[in-house]
Amino acid sequence: MGKDLNLDEILSEYSGKKGKSSDLNLDDLDISFKKESVAANNNSELKEDDVPQKSDVENAKSSSAVMEKERVSDDKDLHIDNTPGDTHLHEKNQEKPENSLKLHFGGADETEKTTQSKEKKSKAAAKDTKGKKKKKSKKKKVRFNGSIFGGIIIVTIILTVSMLIAVEGISIGMEYYGIGKSDNDISFNIPEGSSNDKIADLLVENGIIKNKKLFLIALKIHKPDVIYPGDITLQPSMGYADVIEALKVMRESYESVKITFTEGETLVDIAAKLEENGVCTASDFLFEFNKNQNYSFESDLTDTENAFYAREGYFFPDTYEFYVGDTAYNITKIVREHFEKQLTEKMYTRMDKLGLDLNQVMTLASIVQLEANSVDEMPTVASVFLNRLNDPDTYPRLESDTTDKYIKNVISKQTENQSTIDHYTDYYDTYQCKGLPAGPICNPGLDAIMAVLYPEDTDYYFFCNNLETGESFYAKTLKEHENNLVKAGLAEEEKE
Repeated sequence: MGKDLNLDEILSEYSGKKGKSSDLNLDDLDISFKKESVAANNNSELKEDDVPQKSDVENAKSSSAVMEKERVSDDKDLHIDNTPGDTHLHEKNQEKPENSLKLHFGGADETEKTTQSKEKKSKAAAKDTKGKKKKKSKKKKVRFNGSIFGGIIIVTIILTVSMLIAVEGISIGMEYYGIGKSDNDISFNIPEGSSNDKIADLLVENGIIKNKKLFLIALKIHKPDVIYPGDITLQPSMGYADVIEALKVMRESYESVKITFTEGETLVDIAAKLEENGVCTASDFLFEFNKNQNYSFESDLTDTENAFYAREGYFFPDTYEFYVGDTAYNITKIVREHFEKQLTEKMYTRMDKLGLDLNQVMTLASIVQLEANSVDEMPTVASVFLNRLNDPDTYPRLESDTTDKYIKNVISKQTENQSTIDHYTDYYDTYQCKGLPAGPICNPGLDAIMAVLYPEDTDYYFFCNNLETGESFYAKTLKEHENNLVKAGLAEEEKE
């Protein structure tokens, strides 16, 4: 049990320790009481059975009150702070009287230091406890935020996947019913003995359908009794069911014609041949062929806004078989696909190495095609023009007669507006404009294209041809070139 803090016992104990001295004062009692309080404080962490009884605490409070009344002589207010673990007397007034007398007994200072040390440890433990609580709460918060963040990610993934599935479903539906596709007539031939897989490939190649697997599924659903071979005309806007119905109909073979287009022909020449053979009208062809059809090579064409015909140079010379009475769209589609097959990745890599784009290569190739007397001369002729292009300060103009012929034979004949002729003359006459003309001046073959990509390594800046013998003459300087003109029979020798 805890010791009762009774004033009489304190006085008796104190008098026993000091002897029968009568010189006791309130300060002595205060110090004695403090020692008892410290002892009580040290025993504050007792077991539940050792907790002081209520009557003992009340007696202690009563004794303290008596002491407080006896010390109020100097108008000082003292009070007892009964906060557990901190049983000390505190002065409300911080200033002490001048005549106050302090008595010190052995061990009192050490007791106070011990008390202060315990108080510091108690406060530090409290801080550690609070810190741990805060850390725990933070960890819980992080876990809580992490769970929310994870939930957001999962919901986002679900919504994204759902959206993709919905978009894919809509896309498949539009493809199956032909929604948003062109109404152009496309004619092609289904060879005899073609399997369903081969027919699906032909439909994809000709742009009628885009989804081969979907079409094969549609064939299994509709189960046509027979699919006839032969020539057929379909539209991309037809639904898959309508395409299958058209395949079930027996057809007559279409009349076709083979036409050979040679290197160096212009689009005007080509359009005339198509019309002469009854394939389509020249005007329809020129209109349709110069439109952008969104083939991959067309995205590589730049600086063509001042070209007279936007797709001059891109009709690859070859022998083609067309249906008589076909559409200009179908002719354009066939030729575009054939031209795109000629351009390889290796060729594009070479263009990049030379610092040339597709339009520049095709434009220079069209000039080489018309300037060279033979295929063997093409790489050397190409070197002359490339040397000039690489030295624009000295040779700003190409000075090719072939561009002048294009102005006279094509531009001037296809328009009667003189201001239009003058406009394009500024962009095509290589005796006036700097560098290359605005676009190709004919449709070159593969030999001329490869000559530009792989020219001879020369230091020539001039050349001319003997029109009768076909012999070519090359020169490094203007003086040499003037002498070559005489040799080629293109100029008379100057008389002294």
